[in-house]
Amino acid sequence: MGKMRAMVLSECAKIETNPLKSTIIDKHQIERENEILLKIEACGVCHSQLHGIEGDWKHIGIPASLPIVPGHEVVGEIVEIGKEVTKFKIGDRAGITPLLEACKKCQYCDEGKEYLCESSKITGETLKGGTQNTSQLQKILPQKFQVA
Repeated sequence: MGKMRAMVLSECAKIETNPLKSTIIDKHQIERENEILLKIEACGVCHSQLHGIEGDWKHIGIPASLPIVPGHEVVGEIVEIGKEVTKFKIGDRAGITPLLEACKKCQYCDEGKEYLCESSKITGETLKGGTQNTSQLQKILPQKFQVA
């Protein structure tokens, strides 16, 4: 397995103390047949992610675990696709929303407030961001990300 660079948060701390460290981690591979692998060209860290980085939301499980790779808004080129993927092809560009999955059954989901779903999976908060995500939602966007 190859290696790649990623900004990794190993301990929550004030952003001024530079808690994100450039780290070499294993490159990701497609694990499920409904995933795609992206070479990330840009990855945003929004204000809510700063709360996670600084530890403000640890009491609600954000970040879900450490070390974690923050990063919500991801844009990149598809470099590999799983056997079940039909919506995308290698070379396509894709943009990824932070919300990867919700239960679709609770009151919040019924009201169109999936971000409040207690079962939601959010890039860089409840799942490793930018470089380490999977989704079972092929019709929306199956994914697994890779940083160049």
